[in-house]
Amino acid sequence: MSQNQIKLLAMLLMCIDHIGFILGLEPLRAIGRLSFPLFGWVFSKNWQREKSNEKAHNLMGRLMLFGCISQIPYIILFNRLELNILFSFLLSTETFYLIRKTNKKILILSIGMLAAQILNTSYGWYAIMCPLMLMGFNNRSGKMWWSIWILTNITYTLTSGYLTQILAVTAPLILIYNDPKKDRKPTASEKKFFYYFYPIHLAGLAAIKGIL
Repeated sequence: MSQNQIKLLAMLLMCIDHIGFILGLEPLRAIGRLSFPLFGWVFSKNWQREKSNEKAHNLMGRLMLFGCISQIPYIILFNRLELNILFSFLLSTETFYLIRKTNKKILILSIGMLAAQILNTSYGWYAIMCPLMLMGFNNRSGKMWWSIWILTNITYTLTSGYLTQILAVTAPLILIYNDPKKDRKPTASEKKFFYYFYPIHLAGLAAIKGIL
């Protein structure tokens, strides 16, 4: 699979997760646990590709704009006061940007993860640690990487209180099927697609929830 195909799969799994939430079907929500790590991997690959400060600032601007657009339908759909996933990736971007610029990488990472918890972003500290770990994942990742990955997911599962979240630990098994030869820089329209899709699908599902 190409990176773009994995992103489309993540979007499909996200929709399955959200539909499961509306219908109260836990099996669908369990399947949806794979979506965020896949998004995190795509995010990490895009971040590694974009080296300039200007592109990093442009990315943060897009995440802020569409995060704000998505926030009201997100609250209506899930009926909880937390910042949606685009704000999670916004905070991840800011954290990675500062890590790139300083030698105090552990301190910046710790502050970023703490800020995610204080600001109550979707997935909290895990939204930063997950893509950071997936930056280092490849088909040759050994026991050390897998041990830390499993421990990270167990810790988040226990702290979130959502036991089916542990299924996210299997997401890298999908990433093994990525063929780097098929990867390419996404086009402008491909980049825009998710940004528009996210608030639109939230609004649509929130409307369906209201009807049901």
